[in-house]
Amino acid sequence: MARRIEYFGDPVLTLEQVAFQCRVEPEDMEPALIEQIIIPGVTTQCESKTGASIRGAVYEEEWPADRQSGHALDVGQANEVVSVFSQQPDGTWTEQAGPFELRQDQRESFLFFPASRPGGRLRIRYKAGLDLELHPGVRNWLLMAAATIYRHPEMFLVGQALAELPSAFLDHLVAEITVPPRF
Repeated sequence: MARRIEYFGDPVLTLEQVAFQCRVEPEDMEPALIEQIIIPGVTTQCESKTGASIRGAVYEEEWPADRQSGHALDVGQANEVVSVFSQQPDGTWTEQAGPFELRQDQRESFLFFPASRPGGRLRIRYKAGLDLELHPGVRNWLLMAAATIYRHPEMFLVGQALAELPSAFLDHLVAEITVPPRF
């Protein structure tokens, strides 16, 4: 399972977008609630639900020695390989120079080693993030989720975290980027 190292870039929604969705003036909203809890919360929920990176981030995952070239990366919407390290027999890690080929599908990205896969366990760092212009349904999901939480905080805000939203209608908006389950 990949782990997020850091986010980069701006959050996927703005206070103004959430205010417009809620039909409220931005100055009438609580900026801290929207920007520090609701926007990060709905972004995380969408990432958890889809398996895709919604906001730009750097991820790191390890591949066992027997995982072959062409395998899918754990997080969907990967778009750039940052580095690949291979574990040496003495336990140290050595950076690999490549070449690497990242093939992007609608839901998943696949990492290929055209020359040959480096031996041993691999530690792969990559950037991922969704282009919301190509997937406007995802932005709609985020905005509807944020507006629902804003309008009904007693149902969804639990301390500083968010409870899960009902899924029947909203899930279809993110279906095209949802990474298939792996077993």
